[in-house]
Amino acid sequence: MKFQGRSTFALHNRYISTIALLLVMVVLEFCASKSAAADIGLSSDPTAELVNGELRPGSHVKLFLPNLPYLAISHAVNAALLRPENNERGWQYDLAISHTSHDDKVWDFELRKDAFFHDGRAFNADSVIENMRFFKQAPFTFSKLHLLFERAEKLGEYQVRFHLKEPYGAFLHDAIWLQFYTPEYLAKHGWNGKPTCPNLAEPGLFGMGPYVLHKGYIEGDRSSPEVVLKANPIYWGEDKAKVETITIYTNLTLAQAREQVLQDEAVLDLTPVSFADQLDTVMSPYAKLAVSTSLNNYAMHINMINGDPALLDQRIRFAINHAIDQEYLLNLSMLGEGVMSPTMVSPNFYKVDGAIASLAPFFAKYHQQNQTDIESLKRLVSDYQKEQGLDPNQPLQLTVVAQESFQFLIGDIQYFLSQINIALQVEVVSAEKIVFGRLFDTWQGKNKPWDLLLWGNYDWFKHPWSAFFVYRPFNDWSTLPPNPYLDALSDQLLKFNVESDEYQSLLAEVIRHVYEQNYMVFLPTPNNVYAVNKEVKFDPGRSAFVYLRDLEVTDWHWSIRGDKPYPKPRMVPLQINRQNF
Repeated sequence: MKFQGRSTFALHNRYISTIALLLVMVVLEFCASKSAAADIGLSSDPTAELVNGELRPGSHVKLFLPNLPYLAISHAVNAALLRPENNERGWQYDLAISHTSHDDKVWDFELRKDAFFHDGRAFNADSVIENMRFFKQAPFTFSKLHLLFERAEKLGEYQVRFHLKEPYGAFLHDAIWLQFYTPEYLAKHGWNGKPTCPNLAEPGLFGMGPYVLHKGYIEGDRSSPEVVLKANPIYWGEDKAKVETITIYTNLTLAQAREQVLQDEAVLDLTPVSFADQLDTVMSPYAKLAVSTSLNNYAMHINMINGDPALLDQRIRFAINHAIDQEYLLNLSMLGEGVMSPTMVSPNFYKVDGAIASLAPFFAKYHQQNQTDIESLKRLVSDYQKEQGLDPNQPLQLTVVAQESFQFLIGDIQYFLSQINIALQVEVVSAEKIVFGRLFDTWQGKNKPWDLLLWGNYDWFKHPWSAFFVYRPFNDWSTLPPNPYLDALSDQLLKFNVESDEYQSLLAEVIRHVYEQNYMVFLPTPNNVYAVNKEVKFDPGRSAFVYLRDLEVTDWHWSIRGDKPYPKPRMVPLQINRQNF
């Protein structure tokens, strides 16, 4: 591993415990796959054999989802033409049973004839037309659909047609978020027109999913501390609820959630955990470890709108990006749970790895032409300071805003930047919605000053646009100045279908341009890592979604067995559930 002039002695002292933990995890993984597993106490997980795919009366699962919780909840409460799926294309039919496209500009859908809302009223083409009328009045704005959607047309009782102003190859990914509500809900709340989606403004019988929003509310920018879902007794679909009650907490810290899931059986059943907590999770009497490769990203913005003027200088952005050692972050800070990436989009997305591979000659030439050793990067910062009349003997001061759960990364990034004479002041906030608020205020010029901002851009769109949309100037999610070339690339990327001949080369050009200009801070793509109650069946997917409808519990779960004590033989460490590797 290259440390580019860093003190290996200092790194050794700082991370010896982390390296030891990594080695222990490797041993556990190796032993878990061999016959020696029983010798060190790792048992196979029997949960899959103890559930039957049916609803268990009285069952109750409690979760903490610190990142994009409203997305997982929305697809439990609501329904759309398509819904997310852990497969290569990223979706499966939900309210639709088939579709056709005419040059990616006109999209026809055949609808199910047996679907109905929570209140029992039927779903049909009229429901789609009415919802799309409200969508057009106050649409979501994270993609181009609000600009391209022209009208929805009823072709028959169960056939609808969407007319777009121009070809739009990403339409099916947007269709995942066109969730349909009852007329009463639309009259009261409509589509909220926020940069986040969907709309879960209040509890009631307004959706169509396998769960009903029973208590609380949750949207991207606001939520109640607790959200309670109840199984929908009249759900029409095949994937019915298997747990009667699901409670999602929104105001916990990661440390609180960790303690609750590892130390107390009935307080919390599922939460993401930090990479450093994997060993504790495996050894917990109540929890087991579940890990999956992901389509997620760490989004670290560089505020080029009203941040420190130094960030407008390409040399400073270059120095920041190349001072941060991705290989080090991945293998030590993240314990190897992820992959390196030269862009803020997971290489696990469809065709992204091919686009990155095609750029090999560019990357080779780029690194031949640019010096990235510590002394050279430090010199770039010093040159800038001298030009601006600043004292090069004093560090360049920058601030970063980050959610509490990302402190493990921020500390390491602070260290790397200190090596090139940049002092990073950290503002830690308690919740994702606060980070979003700070980001959205920037575009409107209402922000409290910041220079860098980190949030978990966990996949929700099943398309690289879920990462690239931050590159589109003049929207709530972007901190870039006007850039006609990048704007045109974004338009082209959304226009072409992922199967088209042009798609991969366009992906490569977006990656190349953003990398060359250092418009974001590039960090490794993380794996999904969860602590899960031993009596809960849960297989992690590659996106941010926790598929709530798939959760199941055994007869030994605290909510089912009542006053009976939890048997000690079931407290043994279980083998790690690794998915999608």
